[in-house]
Amino acid sequence: IIYKCTEEQTQKRLKDRAIREKKKGITYTERTKRLQGITIYMTNIPSEWIAKEHVYDLYSLRWQIEILFKTWKSFFQIHHCKSIKQERLECHLYGQLIAILLCSSTMFKMRELLLRKKQKELSEYKAMYIIKDYFLLFYQALQKNTQELSKILSR
Repeated sequence: IIYKCTEEQTQKRLKDRAIREKKKGITYTERTKRLQGITIYMTNIPSEWIAKEHVYDLYSLRWQIEILFKTWKSFFQIHHCKSIKQERLECHLYGQLIAILLCSSTMFKMRELLLRKKQKELSEYKAMYIIKDYFLLFYQALQKNTQELSKILSR
C-alpha cells in the first residue's frame, strides 16, 4: 500500500533528513529526498480482514506497542534471566510486572497531564526514564504518607 504524504508530513521528513545529513556528514540524493513524500506499507493481512484505509492506523498502534516493549526491555531488563529455580523466577517476574504496571500507569498519567496543562508531548521513553529515577523515592514516600508522595509526583 502506497500513501502520498501531506505537504506538512513531507516537509517534516525533509527537515529530519537534513538534520541527519548534517549530523552524519553525508548528502542524500535528490531521488531519496523525493521519496520522503510517500509511505509504503507491506503486509500479508488479507484485504478481506482490513480495508487499506485502516492499515495506517493499525501500523501506528503496532508501532506504539513496539516502543512500549522496547522501553520495558531497556529499563526493566526483562530480556535477561539467570539460571534460577522456577519459584524465584516467578517472584522476580511478578515483581518486574508490578514495577512495570506502576511505572506505566504513572507515565501515562504524567504524559496526559503534561499534554493537557502545557500542550507539550513527552516521549514514553523519556517519561519512563524519569519515573524509573524516582522509583526509590516513590517507595520511600509511600512508607511515610500520601502528602510526601504527592510532592514527589508533582516534581
